[in-house]
Amino acid sequence: MSATAHEFGWLSPLDDAERSALVYSEPGELLDDGDWYVDATSPKRGPVFAMEGEKVPVGGVYIRKSKVGEPLWERLQLAASGKL
Repeated sequence: MSATAHEFGWLSPLDDAERSALVYSEPGELLDDGDWYVDATSPKRGPVFAMEGEKVPVGGVYIRKSKVGEPLWERLQLAASGKL
């Protein structure tokens, strides 16, 4: 996981506190089986269900539901779909 600052235009509707609470999973990181994620580099795909043994691919930056909590996850999904 990374606290590295990432800038993605689709996250701009979130406030500063929400954006600073985001935890990014970087390429090569193993995902938890059954977790949900949004690929920050391709948010229009929407939430994706992680399968056993899945890793963040090269070029991907994922935001995982288990790392941000339910209220922020809901807003993140709205931002990803352009509804914020």
